[in-house]
Amino acid sequence: MTYRKAEQGAPRKRIRRALGTGLLAATALAPITAGANAQSMPLWWNWSEITGLSADGSRYVGRAFIEAVSEERGILGRDADGTTVVLEPYVGRTSYVTAINRSGTAVAGHAPNADGFSQAFRWTEQGGYEYLGVLLPSSATARSHANGISGDGRRVVGASYAQGSTRPFVWIEGSTEGVLDNEQMYALPRLTGGTNGEAYGISDDGRFAVGYSEGDATTGVAVRWTLDGLGSGGVANVQPLGSLESSVGGNSRAYGVSADGRVVVGYSTDAVGMGSHRAFRWVEGSTTGVADNVQMHDLGTLGGRDSNANAVSRDGNTVVGEARDASEEWHAFRWTEATGMESVEAWLVRHGVQVGPDRYERATAVSDDGNVVAGAMVVHDGSNNGQRAFIARVGGAGSGVMDVAQYNSTLLSTTSVAQAGEYLTWLPMNGAHHRPLMAGASLAGGACAWATGDLGYHSASGTGVALAEVGACADLFDGAVRAGVGVGKSHSWQALALGGSADLGGQYAIGEIDWKPADVPLLLSVTGMVGGWSADIARAYTNGAATDVSRGRTAVDSTALRLRAEWVDAARFGRTSLNPWASIGTGRVVRHGYVETGGAFPARFDAQTLYTTEARLGLTAVTQISAATTLSTTIEVAQRWGTNPTATGNVIGLFGFGMGGGDSSNFWARAGVDVDHKLTNSLAVSGSLHAATGGRDATVSGSLGLRASF
Repeated sequence: MTYRKAEQGAPRKRIRRALGTGLLAATALAPITAGANAQSMPLWWNWSEITGLSADGSRYVGRAFIEAVSEERGILGRDADGTTVVLEPYVGRTSYVTAINRSGTAVAGHAPNADGFSQAFRWTEQGGYEYLGVLLPSSATARSHANGISGDGRRVVGASYAQGSTRPFVWIEGSTEGVLDNEQMYALPRLTGGTNGEAYGISDDGRFAVGYSEGDATTGVAVRWTLDGLGSGGVANVQPLGSLESSVGGNSRAYGVSADGRVVVGYSTDAVGMGSHRAFRWVEGSTTGVADNVQMHDLGTLGGRDSNANAVSRDGNTVVGEARDASEEWHAFRWTEATGMESVEAWLVRHGVQVGPDRYERATAVSDDGNVVAGAMVVHDGSNNGQRAFIARVGGAGSGVMDVAQYNSTLLSTTSVAQAGEYLTWLPMNGAHHRPLMAGASLAGGACAWATGDLGYHSASGTGVALAEVGACADLFDGAVRAGVGVGKSHSWQALALGGSADLGGQYAIGEIDWKPADVPLLLSVTGMVGGWSADIARAYTNGAATDVSRGRTAVDSTALRLRAEWVDAARFGRTSLNPWASIGTGRVVRHGYVETGGAFPARFDAQTLYTTEARLGLTAVTQISAATTLSTTIEVAQRWGTNPTATGNVIGLFGFGMGGGDSSNFWARAGVDVDHKLTNSLAVSGSLHAATGGRDATVSGSLGLRASF
């Protein structure tokens, strides 16, 4: 598969933009297989474009926009770990990455050099950055950029600019026969009389490059260069592919080339001289093309004036691009010999997909088997502020078309499962057990039993949490130590977009040891818990005009430990005592991996682990309202350090993804009241109500409890 780079001679004179994360799914896979094309972008990066993928889809290159400085950076996403390499040879400077080799170990692009002039570069895992230079090193203002890279990563094609002309080049690793002062770079020949030219793509085997060259006419004609002789004493040969008007002349551009170089696609002026542009497919050795150029085939239009071919499958049998319909609107097209040119909408409808009112405007990439097409769509309500990416698929794990921006948001929404596991982990620690066992109403007897219910709501994520717990405690060492254990069931629920949901339910065990040293006004406590829940996830997303749901089920496990110290009766005012306290806690949540079923685009999610460290400072004022009733008022501040949840895995049969992640730090405040009332000397009830400013505590929460001593 190849991608075209739009330029001023193209019929629409515009660059692919806002294709977003979606083009990572329009893979060069052979056949389409699951990859781990992971990306983990900071929230202040906006995805701009994917420009190339490795053969198995596990690595990709593209561009991201950094809002903070209003600049773009080239990026390389690698493997299933969600990492992203920022490809900027000089840190802080705009960079562009345009191509990646089949194994994903080498990429090509361009970026400013030390003098601030843009130059083509190659980056490899083993060697890092390497500027490729220019064809005229003696020119102080010469520039270059790279458009394509061969399968083995040893050959790069593009254009070099100097002295008012644009010249195509191929750079060959280790060569010594190139231009003066840059022996690895070769100037590709132009047609007789030509001044400008550019190479847009190179075949996977590195034997052919395609692009355009000006000749006696200044408009330029599509060409194919044969590169076999370069690097071994030979020269490159240029072959005009002609146009639909002529076998040698006319106005045309070549953007895509099959793996073996035998099939080339692009656009040409039409054969009848009406000035329109037509998508073409040039096939070496063919005799069934247009009358004046039997190797070039006119792919037609969708009933309108113009069309343009942007990419071709690895075997050369499927072509995608854009074409006008009878009302002169642009539509993405897919072409095969069996079907001819049909709009992507018509292709999908023919396979039972409801496409709805959105218009799929341009196709820029196609998979090896021709069954996955990616490009740009126009949302019918105009809310897209330009264009959004789409991915259409027929067959495989399911047929459908996704709005990539919307679909990716649903992938990221699944991080709420691990987040809910974190909420459930800390719900008993900071809810039902936010006070030590020794801090409640004093009861007669050396042992106790309790039952507690707790309910909370996290407004930022729309997550509700609840628990029910029972436990027992015993006093040891003449009452200096109190130890207790409890078990509980807890549940969380959250509504996701488009009717989706994420629900967790399970059990936990909690243990606590309190120690109040004799003659020392301290209350020390250690609390730990382990929990396990089953998660049911229903992820909803648009599939054309329909809404599909892919469902998954997995397990969530957690552990937590907290140390707490309270200064008892640090100060007293009448019936009120002030008790400052501090705590430090740590926790771990594991959301296991799972595979979805159902829907057009189910996904596989990798396991993820969240780590949390939490510190709190608080002050509790305990007021004896009556002999039976105590009111406790607490204000506290909390600081949390930890890891953000991630969503990594792959859309089954398409592409890998990795989003979210990174470290986080949250600071918030919480206030609450507790009321303890003794019904008898051995039985007491309690209730609490808390409100938090944000962070990781529930926005509002409350609990009711009953404790008996014996």
